[in-house]
Amino acid sequence: MSFRASLALIFGTLLLGPAGAAGDFPLATEVRLGGDDTQTRLVVDLSKKIDVRAFTLANPYRVVIDMPQVTFQFPARTGESGRGLIKAFRYGLVMPGGSRLVVDLARPARIDKAFVLDAANEQPARLVLDLSASDRETFMRATATASPAPIRARSWSSIPAMAASTTAPAPRAASRRRPSSSISR
Repeated sequence: MSFRASLALIFGTLLLGPAGAAGDFPLATEVRLGGDDTQTRLVVDLSKKIDVRAFTLANPYRVVIDMPQVTFQFPARTGESGRGLIKAFRYGLVMPGGSRLVVDLARPARIDKAFVLDAANEQPARLVLDLSASDRETFMRATATASPAPIRARSWSSIPAMAASTTAPAPRAASRRRPSSSISR
């Protein structure tokens, strides 16, 4: 190993911690949006499958997807604009061991499906969120009455059986003060 390579390895270890520490978390590398004002799909490419929990929040209309800690490697400005029912979205670490994707909705919508596909046929694992337009009354009723449930990662063969829609109110914050890096709003 050359002197420069040795220095780079030492500096990288000091900066990032021991080997494997940063690489233990799944990577989210790309996001795609498709659809229109009646149905919209969000797809996130992942380095491995994960479990997620999706629910809605009101005022403003949002969909929240909680997941284990993920390293987001999206291109700059990802999420600043949307398509169809999705106005914009943001993402990040909300606590050690936990990440969150918050989708700002252009209008009330319901979660038709939220699932994670295994990697297959040289394609990465994928988180998929399918939304359909709704009205305010239906959105508010679903947000107030539904209980959240984790959505387990799915394989390609289980897609036809997938019909889960999960929504739930957000837990109340203990304090109004939030760190500037918080994305829970």
